[in-house]
Amino acid sequence: MFERRSAPRTILNETGSISVDEHRSLPCIVYDRSAGGVRIALPDTEIVPDRFILSIDASNEILVCQAIWRKADEIGATADAPETARSGGWTMLHELERA
Repeated sequence: MFERRSAPRTILNETGSISVDEHRSLPCIVYDRSAGGVRIALPDTEIVPDRFILSIDASNEILVCQAIWRKADEIGATADAPETARSGGWTMLHELERA
């Protein structure tokens, strides 16, 4: 099978959450990660916006993501450089809403 990724992926299988808005977040599993993206799983991908904030619990990272592909229970997304301070997530969410 032909590998399309430009960077190798690391299997994580870590819990996380996707911030949909200031009042709602969705639990998810971060299956794997590469230098430029993530693959996440959650029961209903249709309610996740194209741009979203992903918090990875184990590493305490916050990523600004752009969905590239979707399946019924998975999303593949590009990810910007991580923020390590949890408080930065809401600021990034407001910036996404303005874009």
